[in-house]
Amino acid sequence: MARAQKDTRPIADQATSEAACTYAALILYEDNQEIVASKLASVIKAANLRVEPIWTKVFEKALKGKKVGDLLHGNTGNAPAAQSAAQTSAPAAQQTKAPEPAKEVKKAEEPEEDVDMGGLFD
Repeated sequence: MARAQKDTRPIADQATSEAACTYAALILYEDNQEIVASKLASVIKAANLRVEPIWTKVFEKALKGKKVGDLLHGNTGNAPAAQSAAQTSAPAAQQTKAPEPAKEVKKAEEPEEDVDMGGLFD
């Protein structure tokens, strides 16, 4: 009976583990695959890396139910709340007096000084 070989690769540090899980999640997203710990681990293993199993579980839990495309494009799902807050504050803003525009203060232009750069740009 053959024994399973023990994985002797060193476990990646925290930053490398996070990056590996992030890239694995992006690969799964681009391939329209569900982002689960087992698939993340498969992609990471194919990249010849070894991370603590907790990292794949953390990423699975963090991305569960989220639209990765929205996260990539900066849509966090809070847009309806922001719109409703803007709509409710709009009448209050109309009731208050509009502030007077600030007067522009012109600064006198200072003459440029020649600085010796030691022939850097000659």
